[in-house]
Amino acid sequence: MRIRIGRIIGGAFLVEVLAILTLTVIVALSGFTDADEAAAYAERIGYLVGPIAGFVFCFVLGWWVARGLASGHLMHGLLLGAGAAAIDIAILVASGAAFEPVFVISNAGRLAAGALGGWLAGRSVRARVAAKSA
Repeated sequence: MRIRIGRIIGGAFLVEVLAILTLTVIVALSGFTDADEAAAYAERIGYLVGPIAGFVFCFVLGWWVARGLASGHLMHGLLLGAGAAAIDIAILVASGAAFEPVFVISNAGRLAAGALGGWLAGRSVRARVAAKSA
């Protein structure tokens, strides 16, 4: 089995970019005119938006990474989630953020969502194979 390392790495970076972009768009649409208020708002809602967006994008990209494979779907999704979690942790460490329990939950969610997306991709392959053999 060939591991799609390019898709996994690219997808992991895309998860983080899309999560940050989601937070940025939400803050921009909130109508703050004062930069300090906008920054405080972003920090406050980031505790919700980051984990939720990370989960959703890991699920979608976990499916994308694993679709079309003959086997190893769950592993590919899990590797994508692990990559996204590693990037997220690197961002947190580089920013000097204090440890928060939500970071553990958020990154566990990335792992679970990537695995779930990969599993779903494998399930749809198995359904097509079963339909052809019936």
